[in-house]
Amino acid sequence: MAKKSDKKTAAPAISVIIAMYNTEKYIAQCLDSLLKQTMQDFEVIVADDCSTDNSVKIVTEIAPQFEGRLKLIRLKKNSGFPGLPRNTAMGSARGKYIAFLDSDDFFTNTALEEFYTVAEATGAEIIHGERYFEYYENENQVILKTFQQGPYVEQPTLESENIGERVVRFINYRTLWWTCNKLFRRDFLVKNNIQFPNITAWEDLVVCFTCLMRAKVYVRVPNVIYYYRIRQGSLSHKGRDAFEMTSNLIGAMKAMDKVMEKTEFIMKNPAIRYAFVDWYVQGRLKTIRDAAYNFDKLQPFQINELYRRNFFAVNPADQVALYSYFFTITTYNQNLLEAKDAEIANLKKQLAELQAKISAPNPSLLP
Repeated sequence: MAKKSDKKTAAPAISVIIAMYNTEKYIAQCLDSLLKQTMQDFEVIVADDCSTDNSVKIVTEIAPQFEGRLKLIRLKKNSGFPGLPRNTAMGSARGKYIAFLDSDDFFTNTALEEFYTVAEATGAEIIHGERYFEYYENENQVILKTFQQGPYVEQPTLESENIGERVVRFINYRTLWWTCNKLFRRDFLVKNNIQFPNITAWEDLVVCFTCLMRAKVYVRVPNVIYYYRIRQGSLSHKGRDAFEMTSNLIGAMKAMDKVMEKTEFIMKNPAIRYAFVDWYVQGRLKTIRDAAYNFDKLQPFQINELYRRNFFAVNPADQVALYSYFFTITTYNQNLLEAKDAEIANLKKQLAELQAKISAPNPSLLP
């Protein structure tokens, strides 16, 4: 077991960054998973995004158990997303590596030791976990999960240095784009000025894509070290309206396109750039269409009109490509939605007829 770091004399091996907002029910378990780590050479930086519950009080009460290795940062204004608290905490981090942990989730007891050991042995700038545990708190059930496509590595495996291969694997869902299942070398993040963008969704995707474009030593591992809690009310499960999601789409795409503009291989191979933009925008537009239809309760013709008048008209030259994408996918989905509505109406009619038959007296059963 590694010794605890001496805050006054040596930088810790790892800085664990926790963005926190109103998680009084879960922050104690989150911090307890760090106190139980088999490797204790780390510091904890909790960045509170103006919590209104007892989260800060709980962290303050638990802090002495870390013997000076826990720092609480309190933002002056709520940002509404974990990116800004994380960026703020990164500015105070002293560890050789940085790990991110959400305040309602928790690590396995050997998480930090496992990732740190591989990072030191391989010289990795990024350690990439391919899977995670989903923890369903209501059922007290744990399931091994991922949205990354297999096959999965069986031992630490160096990612190809070919940027084209990396992008193709990314758009084929061979990369899990969460930051919480990774370990980042801090000097790599600083050198490449990698921070979370000012958006409320897909900020992890931007950071992970940037790391994939910039890292020379990117190592995948089979280790499963993260428990992701499934609960109502978390930011990741929050319903967002279509306009907010569209703003996120544009913000994320612009950030990633800037990364591609500074990547020589991609600029020499525009087909790779186009393939990524096509994959990203089409996938996110489907999410936006679903938000407009399910969250905002808009019909397809209303979606088109609202975006035409209130969004794309603001800066049509800048949004011309996105405008084309949007109307292509919403026109295509309008037929699907109308077919879906017709199918639902037909099923309701069949159900009503069946209920009528069940309710009607059966002559054969009468005396």
